[in-house]
Amino acid sequence: MLYDANSARLLLGCLLIKPSLAISDKYVLSKADLEPTPFHLRLWQACVALSRRGAESISSLDIYMLCKNNKQVEDIFKANQLDDFIDTVKQLANVGNFDVYYTNVRRCTLLRAYKSAGYNVDKFEQDDQASIEDIVQWFDAQQIAIKKAFYKDKDIDELKAGDGFEAVKEGFKAEPLFGATTFSEYLNTAARGWIPGQLSIYSVGSGVGKSTIGLANLVQVCCPRIYDIDKEQYVDNPCYQHKAGLYLQFEMAGDTEVTPKIVATISGVPCFSILNGRYEEGEEERVDEAIKILHESNLYIVTMPNYTVDLIESYVKDYVVNRGVGYLCYDYIVESASVSSDIAKKNGVATRSDQVLSGIASKLKDLAVEYNIAVLTFTQVNANAMTQEIMDSGVAAGSRAIQNKADIAGVIMPLRRKEQDIADMVAEKYPDRVKPNRVLSVYKMRFSSVEQGIKIYFYLDLNTGRTKDCFITTKFDQLYSLSKTRLVYAK
Repeated sequence: MLYDANSARLLLGCLLIKPSLAISDKYVLSKADLEPTPFHLRLWQACVALSRRGAESISSLDIYMLCKNNKQVEDIFKANQLDDFIDTVKQLANVGNFDVYYTNVRRCTLLRAYKSAGYNVDKFEQDDQASIEDIVQWFDAQQIAIKKAFYKDKDIDELKAGDGFEAVKEGFKAEPLFGATTFSEYLNTAARGWIPGQLSIYSVGSGVGKSTIGLANLVQVCCPRIYDIDKEQYVDNPCYQHKAGLYLQFEMAGDTEVTPKIVATISGVPCFSILNGRYEEGEEERVDEAIKILHESNLYIVTMPNYTVDLIESYVKDYVVNRGVGYLCYDYIVESASVSSDIAKKNGVATRSDQVLSGIASKLKDLAVEYNIAVLTFTQVNANAMTQEIMDSGVAAGSRAIQNKADIAGVIMPLRRKEQDIADMVAEKYPDRVKPNRVLSVYKMRFSSVEQGIKIYFYLDLNTGRTKDCFITTKFDQLYSLSKTRLVYAK
């Protein structure tokens, strides 16, 4: 039923006995609740008016005195025998049950509202067990089902667990879940490589090699040939992924500062030799060949001093769609006036520095997922990097929240005293091995069977971007055994 007359009468009886209920903030009534019966509506309005005047109980005389100048309303009351009605409902109504009467009346109002909006309410007309919440949730579910049938949010993916997994399982047997190579074969094992759709974030000290590592990783996956130092010749790059790479940055000149680093990595010729224009025997020829290889590669540099998250997205979309970019290195997450102003404008309020940094990280993760590209980026470190015992998100400059969006996250720093002692100990045992000058503390890895917090000791040549793994320890500085994985292109 769409109007519960009995509950309405008993509700009015309670208002006549205790008028303060008519203006209670807890029990809010409106014209729509009693509108189907004009007599009930006018009586409720009279109770509200008298309650506001301080009435503590309401009689028929009080109501007739209130409407003495309104003949139309007075006639409605007389036609419905107001005196007898009030006497009856006062006797039947129980103020202690007011909540029940109120809920029944409001429930009918809700159903009338849905029917007026075009919904079929037959399901609930004779069902007095369904609560207001039940009714609202049922109609909301119908709307959601209809919306999902005709509109799909691009950020939402729905799947019944198990559907189609037979094929996925067989696919993993043919091609296990690994991405392109990273700058460390130990990291390839621990993190399964540089996977499309994932965001890798490393916090790195100033001058420690953010740009060098990022560019070198792009060279490893985007250049078809590379100089082999041991063989002393150029060889086909087995890690070449046959996709383009994008280096997006805001500080360095693309032609005189970024490109020399790229050429140095391809050729193995120190960057300072290229910048000085002075070469050892055979080096210039290697550089000339590296330039030819770079022309064959699809490696792009975008310098964006005044960037916003929308500008970042528009450029990434352009390079992915029109130039086949599959790998992005964003150097690096830091606050700027332009992006701070942009995010504050979107939020409508002043935005803190940590919110800005988190917003950039969130956008990079969204881009990785939406365009199925592998994204590598960096942050600065804060003062904790010099004193914190175990490296984690607490050393990331600006915001711990940055790591929330990362699939792989770590800290790269030079060796501290304790780590140098460990390196010296290993060097004594294995004197022929290269001594490390960097430590990567990996504190977050998805899909890894390796202990979280491992520390990868490696050597980084800042002049060529070449790296060499040395050994691994746990976060508690105990030597840890882990095999290396060389990720090559699957033809």
